[in-house]
Amino acid sequence: MQRVLAWVLRHWLPSAAALLLACAAVGYFLAAAPPPREIRIATGTVPGSAYTHAAEAYAARLEATGFRVQRRPTAGTVENIARLHAREVDIALIQGGIADRERDAGLESLGAVFPEPTWIFVRAGTDAPRLAALKGQRVAIGPEGSGTRVLALAILAANGLAPGDVTALPLTGPEAAEALLAGEADAAVFVAAAMTGAIERLLNAAPAITLIDFAGRAAAYGVRLPYLSPVELPRGGLSLGADLPSAPVTLLAPVASVAVHADIHPQVVSLMVGIMQEVHRPRTLFSAEGAFPNMLAQDLPMHEDAERYYARGRTALQRWLPFWVAVWVERLFFILLPVLGIAVPLIRFGPALYAWQMEARVWRHYETLRGIEAEAEVATQPAAQEALRERLEALESRVARLAMPVNYRRHIFALRRDIAYVRAQLRRDRPSAPHRPLPEGPADL
Repeated sequence: MQRVLAWVLRHWLPSAAALLLACAAVGYFLAAAPPPREIRIATGTVPGSAYTHAAEAYAARLEATGFRVQRRPTAGTVENIARLHAREVDIALIQGGIADRERDAGLESLGAVFPEPTWIFVRAGTDAPRLAALKGQRVAIGPEGSGTRVLALAILAANGLAPGDVTALPLTGPEAAEALLAGEADAAVFVAAAMTGAIERLLNAAPAITLIDFAGRAAAYGVRLPYLSPVELPRGGLSLGADLPSAPVTLLAPVASVAVHADIHPQVVSLMVGIMQEVHRPRTLFSAEGAFPNMLAQDLPMHEDAERYYARGRTALQRWLPFWVAVWVERLFFILLPVLGIAVPLIRFGPALYAWQMEARVWRHYETLRGIEAEAEVATQPAAQEALRERLEALESRVARLAMPVNYRRHIFALRRDIAYVRAQLRRDRPSAPHRPLPEGPADL
């Protein structure tokens, strides 16, 4: 057994190892590249906003997984989409109704994450139910590049107001609320998933400031702006003690979603959808527990790996192993597939190759023996015959020293028997037995 192992290590293993390494290299280059170590996320600029809160929650969980996260402040959805196209960010939240499948080809969605109600406040004295009454008024609709501005202009257009029919103020958040309270604006539009400090201030300013209720007209808005859905701010939603608001209010809400490049790494997609489920599954003022994230109401096509995750959940490796360990184990499986595909036949071929090698060590001496036999047929001089006998002795000595496993020593005995036969031919009185031909190859041994 030791001789077999020694032969395998010396002759067969190096070639087999080289072939397996070549297969592993092929598998390595065919396997998907590992995920990038750095991820760039677009964040909002308004402290406490839903976009800022969500982006920070994503970043914290990605950093806990081992990623380096760059936070890129942006003005809102329009800038987020532009930065995704410019590949300045990898992940960004976008407001429903802003993206376009044809214009934004190359971007895909990981799912909707929360509704973003549209809060429209007007000063007392304005015909609140009719936004058309804002013609000629000063309206805070957010800065350029924000989704709030795009949605505000779309809602005003649905009411017959062109951009030039109102004085558009590029204010949002606390600045917009302050302008409305100070009489520097007649109306203000906010798109926020939760009640921010600015919205709370304006709700507490009633009746001087009124929140527009879209009850009774939500269906009409849905026809003209299909990405808007009605959500209800319940009575007492801000404060039960103060009974604020004093009646339920119907708001119109697009749905925010997470957008990425179509070629984002599949394992980053799985990780991000899992993070989104952790962050957005809990109940909120405008959604039931477990309602988000989901694949509904998407302006962009769903990423196929995100769809697979929603349908099947995490892989077994991702459930039981840390993220980066699962990544490398999955890559290792992919690399080992071609190796195993070659290794199994090699293992089966090894014994046959070894047997052929053992027989060849004996067979090569038959060439010498055939030459001596041919010369013996014509040698008549005693000196020539003696020289042939010495060559036979030397050949037999070499054969006797062959180190072979017990299972193959019968080939040595057969060769020594044939050497004895040729020796007999060299005697003066040659035997009358018929000539026995030497074997033709290892198969005859």
